[in-house]
Amino acid sequence: MNKKGFLTLIAALFCLGTTVYAQDLTIAESDLRIEQGIDGGFHLFIRKKPGIGSVLLTETTRDPNLQADNYAYRAPEWNAVNGDEIRFLDGAPIPQESRIYSLIDSTPEQHPELGEAFHIYIPYMLEYGYPWTRNGEVYVHDGTFFNIRAFALPMGNYDGAFRDNPYELSVTQKPLEGPPEGNFMPDTVEAFTELASGNPVYSTGAEDLVDKIVLILNQLVGKTVDIVLCLDTTESMENDIDPVRRRLIPEMRKIVSEYASFRIGMVLYKDYFDDYINRSIPFTSDFTVFQNNLNAIRVSGGRDIPESVYEALHQAAVFFPWSAEEKIIILIGDAPPHARPRGRITKEMVDEEVAKRQLKVLPIILPQ
Repeated sequence: MNKKGFLTLIAALFCLGTTVYAQDLTIAESDLRIEQGIDGGFHLFIRKKPGIGSVLLTETTRDPNLQADNYAYRAPEWNAVNGDEIRFLDGAPIPQESRIYSLIDSTPEQHPELGEAFHIYIPYMLEYGYPWTRNGEVYVHDGTFFNIRAFALPMGNYDGAFRDNPYELSVTQKPLEGPPEGNFMPDTVEAFTELASGNPVYSTGAEDLVDKIVLILNQLVGKTVDIVLCLDTTESMENDIDPVRRRLIPEMRKIVSEYASFRIGMVLYKDYFDDYINRSIPFTSDFTVFQNNLNAIRVSGGRDIPESVYEALHQAAVFFPWSAEEKIIILIGDAPPHARPRGRITKEMVDEEVAKRQLKVLPIILPQ
């Protein structure tokens, strides 16, 4: 697996306990590697040990005896990793035309650390159950519980022995290490492009982020300008915030003399369950005040990759007293909004408020 296509992200699965069977189908923490990709999900690798013919991800509970019923997780759509894997249920393979894409693997591949390993792709949104019984969706994030069910036979065949190995996912975001080329997350590109008033701008990160902001400012045509920076402040942005602190105000001082009025504000955003969803910093024309606000930014958190992008843009639209000829929101981030709303704000609400105030949304996409 080429790791250049993956986010630099530390992820771990913490064991919650197991039950004992005559055949050793134990999966230990040392048998696991998990990486978060720019393809919209996690890649879980499980060491292929003697006696294990297949692995399947299912619901889990904290019941230490694992007596509670649970369902197998499945992906909403076909994927190249597990989309064609066959799964046995009730003694027969599930027909491919049923489009039940279980998170199962019977065909191990080579992994640079584990050797021969099963490979399961875990999208951010999972499904379980069926319309005629208990069913629903699970959003995968820091703290999600998984059960890795190991089977003696291939294809999740219950005719042989099986064992449940419950784990909890723990995620910590880190800035990208290494070259950024090719590390623009497709979900981010798609979402930011749909939000943009024109074409989004691509930045390679710390070296040119301020230059990209200046590029946008140099294209403004009005004599009065209101600007709001919507800035992702989760931990993956740590390397990108520093040059904004150091360089943005000196560069803006060169530009501001061209305008009769120039105001700038910020919406800092993270996500649900972080220390804030978004935080608004009012308009100011005082660069000393704005510099102090920049200096006070502290990046942290990021329990998963998607962030509260829609919430930040909605706040930018409704919080500020927009009045200038040029009314610009510069969205700066490396992660997409949530595929399913986690709160009340939707993309449609953002589009409505932006259009009502005749605002322009100009995204700058950073690499993961």
